[in-house]
Amino acid sequence: MVQKIYLLFSSGILLMLMALSPNTASAQDFSECQKIVKDLLPVFNKSFEENNPALLREESYQRGVRSLQAAYSLYNKQAFQPSDSVQRMNNEAVILALSGNYQKALHIMEELDLSTQDAYLHYNRGLFALLSGHYDAARNDFSDAPGGAQATLNTMVSYAKQKKYGEAIDFAGQNSAKGTAGKWNYNVGMVYKFNGQLTEAVDEMSSAIKQKDEMAYRLQRGDILMRNGNEKRAVKDFEKVSRTHPKAQIRYANALLSLNQFGAAKAVFEKYLESNERTFRGDAYLGMGHSFYGLMQNTEAQRYYRLASTLKRETPALQSGIGNTHLSKHEYQTAFTLFDRVIKKDSTYLPAYLGRAVANYGQKKYDLALKDFKKAEKALNEDNKFFADLFVTKAFSEYYLKQTTNAQDDFQKAIKLDAARYEALAGMSSIMIDQKRYSEAGQFLAKALQYEQGYDLMWSNYGNLLMHFDMFKKGYQVFKKAVSLNPSNVNAQNGWGIVLLENDQLDKSMLLFDSLVREKPELPFLHNNHGIVQAYIGNRHAQRHQVNEANTRYDGSYEDFKKAMDAAPSRKFYNVNQGNVYRYLEKYDEAKLSYQNYQDKSALNNTAVMYAGQERIKDAKYYLGIAIQIDSLHRVFQYNMTVLVKGKQKEMMRLVASSDENSPFSDIGIKYSRDGFVTIYLYDYEYDVLSFPGRHYMPLPVAEYKEDYFIPEYDFKLVAYEKKKSDGPKNKKVRYHSQKVKLPGSRGKSGTRCPILF
Repeated sequence: MVQKIYLLFSSGILLMLMALSPNTASAQDFSECQKIVKDLLPVFNKSFEENNPALLREESYQRGVRSLQAAYSLYNKQAFQPSDSVQRMNNEAVILALSGNYQKALHIMEELDLSTQDAYLHYNRGLFALLSGHYDAARNDFSDAPGGAQATLNTMVSYAKQKKYGEAIDFAGQNSAKGTAGKWNYNVGMVYKFNGQLTEAVDEMSSAIKQKDEMAYRLQRGDILMRNGNEKRAVKDFEKVSRTHPKAQIRYANALLSLNQFGAAKAVFEKYLESNERTFRGDAYLGMGHSFYGLMQNTEAQRYYRLASTLKRETPALQSGIGNTHLSKHEYQTAFTLFDRVIKKDSTYLPAYLGRAVANYGQKKYDLALKDFKKAEKALNEDNKFFADLFVTKAFSEYYLKQTTNAQDDFQKAIKLDAARYEALAGMSSIMIDQKRYSEAGQFLAKALQYEQGYDLMWSNYGNLLMHFDMFKKGYQVFKKAVSLNPSNVNAQNGWGIVLLENDQLDKSMLLFDSLVREKPELPFLHNNHGIVQAYIGNRHAQRHQVNEANTRYDGSYEDFKKAMDAAPSRKFYNVNQGNVYRYLEKYDEAKLSYQNYQDKSALNNTAVMYAGQERIKDAKYYLGIAIQIDSLHRVFQYNMTVLVKGKQKEMMRLVASSDENSPFSDIGIKYSRDGFVTIYLYDYEYDVLSFPGRHYMPLPVAEYKEDYFIPEYDFKLVAYEKKKSDGPKNKKVRYHSQKVKLPGSRGKSGTRCPILF
């Protein structure tokens, strides 16, 4: 009973104290509100700093907002009076903003007349306007706000968000906002980025990082460096924050892809996929596809592209990645369809134009290929070795369309990127052949054959170049290789027949050309070379005094040259060979006319030899002298002049030539000479037009992150209600009624009687 009396007494005292001191309780409630706001603001701002609205949906933050609402409701209930209406509206707007209801917060503040109110209320309204996208109104309120770095920072952000980059730069030049933990420099850097001043943007981001090493600053500097082509520095920025931020981890892996570090990129993507984080899972699958593609593991690449397609349907990078795998398999129509679909959805996506260009090339649509290359020329990187195949493809498209100058430039770019790119080296040799720069052509083709020895057309072209310089011994092995690779290569067989002849295997050469002219009678160069073999065999018969056999061969040779000239009348040099036959048949007038029909140095030499045989030494020296003036280093001309000057030695010279195949004069032109002089025959051969299937390992369409955002500083403040003026608390007289306690055994006695204690 005593305890009950005590409790009743204590409760009465507490109620009395609360009634006497209402301001004390409300002050404590407002401090609690301020404390909660102070705890919420860092998370609220962090959601903008990291561009991560999900932070505001986390339970801890939402619990804090509910606590704020409850605390403020209690404070308002206890302390609000009608004169506090503006403060209450401001505070409710702050709570709404922290809850994510920005428009309603602004609407509340716009209903108030703040002309006579504290300037900080203007600043709060400016923050709500900035959140709601009312940038002009925000700046008006910031200009009325108390001076401070945050107001300056947010003013500049309002210009930037309004895309008034020039005005933002001017404002930044005239103001400064120190003490914003790098946000000022970050935002200035972003303005420079949007304005296309990437160098200045990097400098500002670096200044921001020096003040506070934030994830957003690192990522943004990395993105700008990637766009600037400075992937190595970007990798360092991404790596720095990749351990704690998943989106930085994905960026880091993609930057490694851009450096062609496919194994390292794959390891980072795998690490992400092993984690429980799922936000960027589609990007990670796509990156894995790119990594395997770069490692030339097409099957695995396609598997991961399929996984990515379940999360990232129809994205340009994904569709282009799949298209690239089809190009590598030379499935040009399928690849074309994929790239064409990307372009129809996003006409600005340049990697798709590159892919479609290659697909067109594979379908021999060279003009369409060049149109696509033209559209994507900004994406053609002359410093990335992965673009070598693209430059080769572009160059061959130009070469086939007779755009030689452009083709030569692009072949050179490919060789610069990859010195072992044999397709480009071979392409350059073809251009040099067309320009009759045979020495340079031989050099390019010799290099190409160091890296690719399985293409018969390259070997036959190289053999033809060796024949041009009378390098028949070296050509012997070259044509032998070409024929072994492809016995049906007519140009290789033609060259093989010529080197057999020059190797004094006349009968084998004859058998080969007999077969070739039967199979390909429409080819004039086969008849020409067949005629040369017959002429040499005729000389051999003549040396053996087999006159009838010799004349039969000469007649056959004449018919061969006639067929060749009938099939290709533009090839005037056939006349030189026919003139030789006329000379052997002692038809000197016809021989002279034939030589005159093709007045080159070879015809001059043969004319001189004809006159020497007729003992017209003066005329012989005249024509041979002209030939030497044209080519003073020509071995045959020098030899014939020596024989001509030392006429009595010609029999001995012929004897030396015939007896020793290893002597300096062991070639068949001397060995089978009828008079000790060398008669020149002009072989005919054709160069093959080279084509290559293409490696088609394309530069990867690496994901480009356009996470461009500005970071304001939201520092809302609650405003306390006014303290009410009073003369002091009035002490109310409290009348206490005596409480009668009826004790057991008492009969109507008043008062309190204490029990007797024993």
